[in-house]
Amino acid sequence: MSGRQKAYLGIRAIALLGFVLAALVMPSGVPAGLVAGGAGLVGLLTCIGVNAGGPGERAGALEQGVRYDKARAPQGDWPPYRDDQVIDGEVLRET
Repeated sequence: MSGRQKAYLGIRAIALLGFVLAALVMPSGVPAGLVAGGAGLVGLLTCIGVNAGGPGERAGALEQGVRYDKARAPQGDWPPYRDDQVIDGEVLRET
C-alpha cells in the first residue's frame, strides 16, 4: 500500500470517527452538528482528488480517445471529394 493510499484511508477513517463520535457520544446540538457536517465534508473532499487527473485516469482517457478516433466517422465534408471528381466510384486525379 502506497503512502498516498495510507493517507487517503487515514483521512477517511478520521472523518468517519468524527462523524460517529458526533452522532453517538457528543451531546446533541450545534457543536455535534458542526462536527458531523465537517466530517462529512472532509469525507466528500477526499473523494474528489482520488482519481481526478491522476496518471491512471489520464492513461485510460488516452486509450479511450485512440479507440474513439478509430471508430468515429470521418470529420468534415463528406464525401471528401467534389461531386465532379468522382465518376463511377473512381476519383479523378488532377494531372
